[in-house]
Amino acid sequence: MFITKKHLPRRTFLRGAGTALALPLLDAMVPAMRAERLTAAAPVRRLGFVYYPLGVDRERWTPTGEGAQYELSEALAPLAPHKQKFVVLSGLSSDPDRSKAGFHDRAMASFMTGCEPTEGKVHVGIS
Repeated sequence: MFITKKHLPRRTFLRGAGTALALPLLDAMVPAMRAERLTAAAPVRRLGFVYYPLGVDRERWTPTGEGAQYELSEALAPLAPHKQKFVVLSGLSSDPDRSKAGFHDRAMASFMTGCEPTEGKVHVGIS
C-alpha cells in the first residue's frame, strides 16, 4: 500500500470521478475473459496514419514488393509478427501550391482530404 501525506481536496476527487463516469466504455476496460470479450462480435477495424511534416527518409518506411508477399522495410520490421493484419499504402502524394507561403501548414491541412485549404476558409473537403 502506498501512503503519502499529500491531501487530495474533495472537489478535485469529485471532478476526477465525474470525468471517469462520463468516459465511454473503452475496450481496455473490459477484462479479457469477461463474457463481452468472448462473444462472436466482429473485430473492430482501425485506421492509422503517420505524417511527417518536415519529411522523412521514405526508403526506410517503404516496403519492397507488392501484394501479400511484400518485404517489410527497416522501420516496419518490428511489426513483422502482425504483417497479416495490416496494409501499407505508399506512393501517396499531397503537393499543395508551393508558390504560396506556409507550405508545411497547408500540407498538413490537406493531408487527409487531398483538398488545398483556401485563405480564410476552413472547409477542405471530405476525408
